[in-house]
Amino acid sequence: MKFAFVNLNLLRPKVTEKINTYLALSEHNRLTIGLYKSGKGYVFGSEEENRLFYDIGSVTKTVTTHLILKLYENRRLDINKTVDSYLPLKKGKYPTVYQLLTHTAGYRHLTPIEVTLPSLIAYGYARKNPYENCTVRTVIKCLERRRFTKPKVSYGYSDFASAILAAVAEEVTRTPFSTLFEEFINNDLGLKETLIEIGSEKRKPSAAKGKKIMPFWVWKRNNPYIAGGGMVSNIGDILKYIALQIESDKPYIAYAHTVCESSELKNNNHLMCMGWHTYKKSNQLWHVGGVGTFRTSVILNKRLKIGVAVLGNAKGKASANAHYIAKMLYSELKNNRIRLNE
Repeated sequence: MKFAFVNLNLLRPKVTEKINTYLALSEHNRLTIGLYKSGKGYVFGSEEENRLFYDIGSVTKTVTTHLILKLYENRRLDINKTVDSYLPLKKGKYPTVYQLLTHTAGYRHLTPIEVTLPSLIAYGYARKNPYENCTVRTVIKCLERRRFTKPKVSYGYSDFASAILAAVAEEVTRTPFSTLFEEFINNDLGLKETLIEIGSEKRKPSAAKGKKIMPFWVWKRNNPYIAGGGMVSNIGDILKYIALQIESDKPYIAYAHTVCESSELKNNNHLMCMGWHTYKKSNQLWHVGGVGTFRTSVILNKRLKIGVAVLGNAKGKASANAHYIAKMLYSELKNNRIRLNE
C-alpha cells in the first residue's frame, strides 16, 4: 500500500483545533494520525511519524480474533465448542469459543478482579500492568472459579476472554502463544513492524504527569493477556491492517465482521462482531485500546473503503480524546470534507 505524508492544513480548523488542544496539554503528549481511502494511506506529519511505536492496547483483540478464526478455518478448533473441550478444566459449564470472541460470556472488563485489584490499588492503571504476572495457570484457576450453573449468554466486554482464547490457541497448537501470535502477525497479516516485545527506547518520549515520567507496561512472553492488549505497532502497520479489513478476501478476516445478534446492548444500537464493534444499520467497524498512558482508536467502513487510525500517548483525562478525534476524522472523511486528493 502506498503512503502519502500530508499536513494538518488538509483538515478543517475545528478538527485541527481539537488535535492541537490535545498536544498542547503537555510537551510529552504524542498523537499520530493516519487515514485510509480507496487503497491509499495518508499519514499526517513526516516520515518520522511512521517510525514512532505505540502500545495499541485492546485493538490487539481483533488480531487475536483473526488468529482464532484461522485455526477454526484449518479445523484446529471449533468455535462452537465450550472451552473445556480444549483446556484441562474441572467439570462444569463453560462458555464457547464463539462467546469469548463476541464478549457474550458475561465476563467483565477487569476479570479476574482477584488478580488485578491488588496491582490497581498499589500502582494505578497508568503505572503498572495489572496482568503482568498472569500465566495460563492463572487463567485456568480463574476460569474454574467462574463455572456456570447453567449456560449463560450475556454481553460483557472482557480482557479475560482474550486470555482464555490465548490459552486455547496454545493448547491446540502445542505452541507458546507469543510465538504463534508473532508468526501470525508478521507472516499471515504481513505486519512487519508490529511486535509484542519492544524496547522502551523506541516508544520515547514517555507520557508524564508534570515532570514525573510514567513507565511503560511490561509483558512477559508466557502471559496469555498479551492476546488482549500486548501489541506494539506504528501508524503504517495499523493502516495496512485497516486495508486488510477492507480489501482482504481471507475467510478469517471477513468472518470476523459477522454481527453477533445476542450481543445487543441496552441502547439497542451497539453490537459486537467477532472481535470488532459495530452499530445497527451501519457499515462501520471500530475498536479502541488503552494500556497505561497509550490510547488507540481504529474506525473503518468496508463499503466506503475508508478508515481512520489515531495513536496517542498522554497522561490523564486527555488520553480519552484520541477516540473523540478519531470519530471527528471519520465523520470528515465519510462526508468528503478532507482534501486528500488535492
